[in-house]
Amino acid sequence: MESILLTTIIQHKTMGFFSSNKRNESGAEQTTQTTGTPLVQRYQSFLDKLNARAKEMYDELQTDAQRVADADTDPFKRSFLQFKAGMIAQFTAIVQKGSSVYQGEVAPKASAGEFMILSQMFNDWHLGVMNMMTTAFDQVIERDLEKEYVGIMEEYERYKHQFHCRQCGGKLEIQAFYFMATYVSCSYCRTQNTFDPGTKVRRIEHLARPLAEFRCHSLYQRYQEHRKQFGPKSAADSYKEYVQALIREMDGILPGLETQHQNFYDRLLSEYNRFDYFE
Repeated sequence: MESILLTTIIQHKTMGFFSSNKRNESGAEQTTQTTGTPLVQRYQSFLDKLNARAKEMYDELQTDAQRVADADTDPFKRSFLQFKAGMIAQFTAIVQKGSSVYQGEVAPKASAGEFMILSQMFNDWHLGVMNMMTTAFDQVIERDLEKEYVGIMEEYERYKHQFHCRQCGGKLEIQAFYFMATYVSCSYCRTQNTFDPGTKVRRIEHLARPLAEFRCHSLYQRYQEHRKQFGPKSAADSYKEYVQALIREMDGILPGLETQHQNFYDRLLSEYNRFDYFE
């Protein structure tokens, strides 16, 4: 609603806002200092208002965005991502408005001297707003992967220690890590019991890779730097080192799936050799 109101107000203010300026090709005007012409002043005022609105949004996000992310208990942060997309859309609307006014209302009416000033004015403003838009969420931690992992493992251990045979009530020992429902035989009465640690624990299947990537971030950066400096072929060993560390972390986070993780490792290296060499 706020972005719609902002766009409506801007549209009303810009209709005819720049229409009064007329070109004067006389030598006297060409030698006049153009920084203070009505067209330049009006467009500067217009950009200042747009910039003030963008700055206000940016400042609000520095204090509010993390709070919104923390309040979203969805593990995939869908509500926060909707909020983020909405704010980016508002920044984009401001950029589009400043650009459309410049191209449609300002540049066509500018003299040669004015055009140079207005062009630089627009470029500086555009760069500033784009910088605010692209960095507004840089300090926001959307997901605390380590915290999620700790919570999952605490839930798993709690369920495991409370797991008893439904027939004889004997305490059942769980030797392997089961994040999906599985049958466990009672060592006392041989009854088959369903061990199901629940939905929260099952999310670890989707957490393993991003958490492993987070833990191996320094190795990935080292690989990226090597690749940027020497090219993909020279960086192959560095990439292999990163992927090996990644798989070790995934094995530790999600034990019991070592074969699947090895297949994933083989696929990553195969794709690197097949495609990245030829970039």
